[in-house]
Amino acid sequence: MGKSSLKPQLSLFDAVTTGLAAILGAGIFSVIGKAAGIAGPALLISFGIAFFVALCNALSSIQLAAVLPRSGGTYVFGRQMLGEWWGFGAGWMFLVANTVGPGVSALAFGFYVNALWPTAPAHLVAVAAAAVIILLNAAGIRRSVRVTSVIVILSVISLVTAAAIALPSAHLSNFTPFAPGGVVGILQATGLLFFAYTGYSRIATLVEEVHNPKHTIPRASIIALVGVFALYLFVAGTTIAVLGAPGIVGSKSPFSPLATMMMVVGSGVGVALIVGGALLTTFNEGLSDQLGVSRVAFAMGRESDLPSGLAKLGKDQNPWRSVVFVGAISMIVAAFAPFEQAVAISSFGTLLYYSVTNSSVLKLPSSQRRFPRALAIAGLVGCLALAFALPVTDVLIGVAILLVGLAYRTVRLRILRRNIEGKNFRDKVS
Repeated sequence: MGKSSLKPQLSLFDAVTTGLAAILGAGIFSVIGKAAGIAGPALLISFGIAFFVALCNALSSIQLAAVLPRSGGTYVFGRQMLGEWWGFGAGWMFLVANTVGPGVSALAFGFYVNALWPTAPAHLVAVAAAAVIILLNAAGIRRSVRVTSVIVILSVISLVTAAAIALPSAHLSNFTPFAPGGVVGILQATGLLFFAYTGYSRIATLVEEVHNPKHTIPRASIIALVGVFALYLFVAGTTIAVLGAPGIVGSKSPFSPLATMMMVVGSGVGVALIVGGALLTTFNEGLSDQLGVSRVAFAMGRESDLPSGLAKLGKDQNPWRSVVFVGAISMIVAAFAPFEQAVAISSFGTLLYYSVTNSSVLKLPSSQRRFPRALAIAGLVGCLALAFALPVTDVLIGVAILLVGLAYRTVRLRILRRNIEGKNFRDKVS
């Protein structure tokens, strides 16, 4: 019997909105304050470096998806180009980073709801949001993408409108001193802000479900990534110009420095836009994250690196079992994980994942390469540098998680080999 395959259902518009939803989320709301404390106004440079590394990674994913159009992203790419262990390591870290990711988004959503209604327990709301996300994704990709598309359009409108309202109150003097943390501060902030870009991989992980993926995935990936970068620069730049880095760091608003900015300019409409945008984008990011990582779990089940039941399909070739599996883990994260550490671990796992992506591209023959090798090398160096620029504790936790994954695969392979040998022995006896 052949291995399970997924059905193409997504258009260019669907792919773009899915990518936008996955990228645009908790990062711009929840991480900008900490990044400003590390890098000052130079966090704009950090956004730019993170964008360049993300673009290199996206271009590597595009090339590999054209050659290997199977769901699973770098898990599949690494297996084919570098070997099974490399693919497994990438898939394992992607699972960790992106099952943490939907949980982080649900946590942010819960904290925002709690800020509006203090009687609503943040972690309980987060678990409920994660459960709703499971139901939407388990219902099928067409339904979840329709919801995603509507929410992402509303989210972009709310952020752009709020920043435009605040722009007349901007002061260039707030950009000095520009880089109080120096180069080290810029790099550390970049590693943190990379979390704000991590969803760009979502489109490549859905390759089997996209119509005409060789043309759709490159266009959708670049449109989504460039669009979000422009939005981040506009929103973050305006926030710095209005509040200054000390004002961002000292913001007491539960809805991030963006809401503080709207309070300073005296715009009730702007505050409402930020509050609404925070709720919409964090929920939508969790929805899109869980959709993408469920496809990696599906691919790993298909190759027996995870239980094969995760590769079984339901109605309309929907991998609902992998959706529920990933969703259950994200609910645990939403219930118990500390927010800031979850963000750092998610960034570390994603950066290691893309290190394998860029390494895989370097193995492509020149006839299959669409972009210069230098971009893949830049992406590889950038990923490793940013990963190990994160706080030491978070790096050690990330490395420990990788080692647990490798140990798990070692044990699983031994069990599978023993079962096969036992079956062969029984067949000979009978």
